[in-house]
Amino acid sequence: MKLSFIRNIREFIYGRTFKHRYRISWVLAFAVAAIVIFLYQFDIFERLELLTLDYRFMLRPAKPITSEIVFIDMSEDSIESIGRWPWPRIWHATLIKALSDYHPKAIVFDVLFTEPQDTVNDTAMEEAMNQSGVVYLPLLFDLKWQDAANLYKGGGVVSEIRPLPRFAEYAKGIGHINAIPDVDGVLRRIPPVITYKNSNIFQMGLRVGLDASGVNMDEISFYPDKHLITAKVLGGKMIKIPLDEKNQCIINWRARWGKEFKHYSYIDVIRSYSLIKRGLSPIIDLNEFRDKICIVGLTAAGLIDIKPIPLQNAYPAVGVNAMMASSAINRSFVRDTPRVYTILLIILLPIIVTLYLSNLRLLSGMALATLSMFGYALLSVLVFNIFNLAIPTFYPLLAIGLSYSISSLYAQVLHSFERASLFKQATRDGLTNLYNIRHFNLLLEAEFRNVSMYKARKLAIIMGDVDNFKQINDTYGHQAGDAILRDFARIIESKCRQIDVVARYGGEEFIVMLTGAGQKDAAIVAEKIREAVSSKKFKAKSGAYGTTISLGVAEFVNERDKEELIAKADKALYKAKFAGKNRVCIG
Repeated sequence: MKLSFIRNIREFIYGRTFKHRYRISWVLAFAVAAIVIFLYQFDIFERLELLTLDYRFMLRPAKPITSEIVFIDMSEDSIESIGRWPWPRIWHATLIKALSDYHPKAIVFDVLFTEPQDTVNDTAMEEAMNQSGVVYLPLLFDLKWQDAANLYKGGGVVSEIRPLPRFAEYAKGIGHINAIPDVDGVLRRIPPVITYKNSNIFQMGLRVGLDASGVNMDEISFYPDKHLITAKVLGGKMIKIPLDEKNQCIINWRARWGKEFKHYSYIDVIRSYSLIKRGLSPIIDLNEFRDKICIVGLTAAGLIDIKPIPLQNAYPAVGVNAMMASSAINRSFVRDTPRVYTILLIILLPIIVTLYLSNLRLLSGMALATLSMFGYALLSVLVFNIFNLAIPTFYPLLAIGLSYSISSLYAQVLHSFERASLFKQATRDGLTNLYNIRHFNLLLEAEFRNVSMYKARKLAIIMGDVDNFKQINDTYGHQAGDAILRDFARIIESKCRQIDVVARYGGEEFIVMLTGAGQKDAAIVAEKIREAVSSKKFKAKSGAYGTTISLGVAEFVNERDKEELIAKADKALYKAKFAGKNRVCIG
């Protein structure tokens, strides 16, 4: 049963026709697809897939970012001039006043104002915000990270940290500044909307960018299950904000910190405003803030919220607001590929690659697989650069590589079976599956040279001939004769040692080479064969019958070549025949 099972497996792998092997290629392709889909569904290599996205960000050529956005940095020079943090809010009031006189589009604070200071400072800031009318303030949610995909419908929010009500009353808009890193700790995406107590709170930068684009916030439509948020711009145009499968938005990182937008010092803006009021030349021309979105945030060492992003390991979190506002203004969001399309791609690639590789040689297949992987990687970079579309990269590359590996393995196994089949055809007798006499002579020649050189080694030959074989053929037919030859072959092999070489000499004759055996040992083996044959009942259509075998044994003594040794055994065989058959004779 075990041999039958192995034979069936071998037959399945090797196949009988090209059509059979073509079907196996399909089976291998779907097996690869199933493996990769399993890995993809459980995000086994999520970190590597995310790493390919990082490389696409890094390989993307620099493109101009909107000049509408500027940073006002609360950096070390401002800390040195104003003092330790937190600053008296009269400074923020002064900044708001200075900027508002030059009519910016928005003044966006990335600073939480959750606790009161004193009457003078809080009143000054409240009045400045009231007069400006373009100040945006942040809030922060306490989240359950495992519910991040449900933030848009109120799931996963524990509590909120809001700005003081007196400030919130005069804010043009309030946005959240929550950012959820990926599993490797890198910040690549943010929740665009978080719902809390039936209120939809947009991410701060996104909210500012939508306002700057003329979007009516009351006309925004949510399609989270379809990975889309649409907003109608004044004039009838639409802004589409794509979401990934976790209902988050991929941040369109365009450049490293300090190279993406213009940066101004917080203290220099206030000093310039003071100089202008006194009729002196300012450090900064405050007209540069006209019609600008001014993002005010902490960048001083020790106070800054640092995040790793695809472009660098340390990036101030305030930059997220600028990137999201820029994406909304320029309508340049990064789109993710829906999971169903990724699965279809993972199914398609192994089919294409496996079917092509099955017809190629090893080196050609390796070249094609390498070229396919390089081509797909290049395609993913180009698609990302041109269309802002993040197609899956690592899992398709894995599918291509795995398809090549399995196809190559199958080809090698197939090649091994073919070589084994050719070797068997060249060395084995087709009827009995014993060695044929040509291969036997090669083995005997090699062993004969060894025993000729080393006299201490022994070598013996047994020749056997089925008794009355012609009568069996005439009585029971040639099919019965073939069957008895196969049975004889199995009996002889079973009674010989594993190191002995058994071959069909021709017709109904058999020959055995016993390496390291002398005349006495060979005679014992021959007698075992004779007894097994004489006690065996062979089957034919008309019933069971018995037969015998005659055997001749010869040991190498001083024979000049293998032909003399074979002739010696053959002479002993004829001696057994003429002596009455069914016996063993020594030559």
